[in-house]
Amino acid sequence: MKKILLCSLLLSSIALGAQLKDGKYTVRTDKSIWFWYPYTAMVVKNGEIVSTYHDRIKLDGRKASEDESYNKNMYKKVKINPEMYSKLIPEDFFKNGKDLNKMDGISGATDSLNHFKSQMKFLIEKSETEGPGNYIMKKSEL
Repeated sequence: MKKILLCSLLLSSIALGAQLKDGKYTVRTDKSIWFWYPYTAMVVKNGEIVSTYHDRIKLDGRKASEDESYNKNMYKKVKINPEMYSKLIPEDFFKNGKDLNKMDGISGATDSLNHFKSQMKFLIEKSETEGPGNYIMKKSEL
């Protein structure tokens, strides 16, 4: 009887998929890209992703989205900047039902979108297996 119950519980957990553990998750890369580190955060409540954030940061905590010079110079070149895409990328994630594969490209921010997707996959895996925390992933895994 115990074996049947154990097998039943195991099969139901596989069928339902892994549950996301509640909490705040962050990840940045171990190495910078042009002196900035891709950074993504997410919050899970009741097993669901309820918020996300994406930016580039310095090790002292400064955000590219708040760097006036960085934003001005990037906007001149590609008509988008971290101040804009740090809002657009998470909005697109939720607009597309939290499906990373359905997210639209953002002209001028392709690398940042790809970094967000890689880092979100990483964080989702951590939320299924380990739990909340501040993580570092290899830049080569972006």
